[in-house]
Amino acid sequence: MLFFIIFLSCEIFIALMFIVFEGIDGSGKTTIVREIGNNLKKMGYDIFITEEPTKTWLGRDVRRAIEEEKNGFTQALLFFADRAEHVEEIKRNMNKIVLCDRFVYSTYAYQGAQLSKIMDVEKALNWFEKVYEMMKIDPDLVFLIDIEPEIGLERIYGREKKEKFERIEFLKKVRDIYLNLAEKHGFIVIDGDRKIGEVVNEIMMNIKEKLKYSSL
Repeated sequence: MLFFIIFLSCEIFIALMFIVFEGIDGSGKTTIVREIGNNLKKMGYDIFITEEPTKTWLGRDVRRAIEEEKNGFTQALLFFADRAEHVEEIKRNMNKIVLCDRFVYSTYAYQGAQLSKIMDVEKALNWFEKVYEMMKIDPDLVFLIDIEPEIGLERIYGREKKEKFERIEFLKKVRDIYLNLAEKHGFIVIDGDRKIGEVVNEIMMNIKEKLKYSSL
């Protein structure tokens, strides 16, 4: 967990929290992350918003591998290379509340679904976890914005470019893995089939409760 209180020499307490947002394509999480950031800034918190794949050259290589339909092992390893650097960036911003649009669980869900064509999903997830162990940091909160794949795809039809992952059958597998991960790791599952404002309000209630509890 990254949430804790640091006592500085000037006797100022700084709250730290690492919050991850997950969900299938079209779940609205990117917009939600932005709105959550705005809400927390209004409350006086210093915010660092980040995402995976990152906007570095490593992140661009991840996106290229997806576009060129490289095999699942190649994509997963590129994701972990990008994440190894990303984890260090998150650590450098631990004096803020970090909001992360996708993290390691996206690799578990998406590449797990991709590799399910050639191996058992649990075997793939076990492999991912072993690779991740050396760079691991645990979020304080993980929100899974859950929607039916059909709804997610309806939302993105207007986008100029669709990634290969945006197919109903594939996203059903991704969603199933996400829900299993939520049960295993204690994610907060949020119904994403609502207006953005309603989703943001529910998430903010959970964050405020965590901040209140952790400051006691």
